[in-house]
Amino acid sequence: MREFPGRATALLLGPLLLLSGCASIPSNGETGVISVEDQAQRVQSEVEPEGPVEGADPNSIVRGFLAAGAGHADDFAVARSFLTEDFSQDWEPESSVVVMPGGADFDTITSEVSSDQQSISMSLPVDATLDSQRVYREERDDTEVDRDFTLRQVNGEWRISSAPQGLVLTASSFATVFDSYPLYFFTPGYEHLVPDTRWFIRSSTTATQVMTELLAGPADHLSGAVITAMPDGAHLDPRSVTVSNGIAQVGLDESAQGLDDDTRGRMIDQISTTLRGLSSTNAVEVTTPAGPLTSDPGDSAAVGVRVDAPPVVIADDTLARLDETRLDPIPDLPELGESPTDPAVSLDDSTYAYLASDGEELHRILPDGGGDAVLRAEEDGLVGPSFDLHGSVWSAQREQGGTGEVLVFLESGEAIDVTVPWLSDRTVEAVQVSRDGTQLAVLSQTRRGATRIDVIGIVRGSDGVPTGVSAGEPQRVGAGFDAIRDLSWAGSDSLVILAAEAQGDDAQPYTAPVSGPVDSLGDVPGGTSITATSDARSIRLSTNAGELYSFSADTWQKHVDLVVHDPAYPG
Repeated sequence: MREFPGRATALLLGPLLLLSGCASIPSNGETGVISVEDQAQRVQSEVEPEGPVEGADPNSIVRGFLAAGAGHADDFAVARSFLTEDFSQDWEPESSVVVMPGGADFDTITSEVSSDQQSISMSLPVDATLDSQRVYREERDDTEVDRDFTLRQVNGEWRISSAPQGLVLTASSFATVFDSYPLYFFTPGYEHLVPDTRWFIRSSTTATQVMTELLAGPADHLSGAVITAMPDGAHLDPRSVTVSNGIAQVGLDESAQGLDDDTRGRMIDQISTTLRGLSSTNAVEVTTPAGPLTSDPGDSAAVGVRVDAPPVVIADDTLARLDETRLDPIPDLPELGESPTDPAVSLDDSTYAYLASDGEELHRILPDGGGDAVLRAEEDGLVGPSFDLHGSVWSAQREQGGTGEVLVFLESGEAIDVTVPWLSDRTVEAVQVSRDGTQLAVLSQTRRGATRIDVIGIVRGSDGVPTGVSAGEPQRVGAGFDAIRDLSWAGSDSLVILAAEAQGDDAQPYTAPVSGPVDSLGDVPGGTSITATSDARSIRLSTNAGELYSFSADTWQKHVDLVVHDPAYPG
């Protein structure tokens, strides 16, 4: 798998307490860390590139310009020195970012130079990109991007007069200069805050850029699935966020005045929770032209959905709880269907679902002795169930070629189809709903036999019933893998997966953020199923031999004397 030097992927959701008199950071909800190693402290990062050398040829000028893109000081002054004066004013370095794979550098990239030396073309390998919303998108290993440059002489020195917008960075430069910061939006109903991870240059202007994107709204793949408390058209006034002595001062224009108490409180909650992602900030003050805004610190929404219950497993064709290192039978269960697999538990820990009869039947066990009901039977099979926050069970047909729909069984028993247009002509292998109910992760197989994970927002009606998915392009997760075996949500913006680079290879465990690079969790032979909550210590993995492993202190510990399959936390 492609390496990402200097970067440890982390889901950081630990609570912070704001200073007295300011809006408080929520201390309830989802907390924990999913990481492989400690995350480097977020500090301002500076790369000091070299400017153009006198008498340099066009090829050297282009390569020097690309390398200088890692230096953001004085609005990329060194990189702009490679450009003509006119193009320097038009170049927008942060409009997009291309990240090359680890090991690739500008010195080894081949180029084509025209006979008059005024045109240079390159094909650059691509590991990932940042789009205009600063969302990190992984690309397949064989992805390349063409870059064409036009040059002319200025006072006897070659300078670039035309080039594509944006930056091209090596993997090491990107890891040094950029970092991820979650923006927070609400679930419909405002009960929970949902992270929407974006990537920004670590600099003195990061707080301003984070707030600008927060005011612009959620990423396209979450459109319609999450909501914001920010007034339509609101902008910063003044147009920069200052951080002094740990206090971020956020000024909003007059559109933020005259709001009712609930809206004002939610807006401050959203801003405060977002800006806590900056290591320099431990308090937030929000003002408008009419004066400071305040709110009741006790009204903060929970960040994510906390999961406290232990996982369930299949043991001897029945359901059991995994309590540390022993199995506890679940009392008063009806007899399960034939060959049960893929258990799921509702978030209130009262209802179970599973597959039976070689995956042809989807069962639900109702609470309080309500019995075992067959929700659906399909000859081609179904994928393992997943519960959402509203108690609905999600699944899909394994029909070859795909229908472009997933199945949702409401708590009432009503069944509905949710159309996912880009699933047409694919075979669904697994579906997982994020525990806050806002996102659907789909593992599917393409016509050429490769598997892939896509994440998309879930659009719901006012009654909470899903009506469709976000219209934006889904987020592809783990794009460097051709063989993905299983997945589980590990918090609100990250997955754990079992994956291999090529078909036939042994699938291994990884953390896979929705917007960020994957990280290896080491090697476990024969892994078939993986589950997690939001803490690395919660990760459980089972193998095809019925072995069970727990992840702790960056290593895998095998549970001896247990033969179980398909561990699953609530959700």
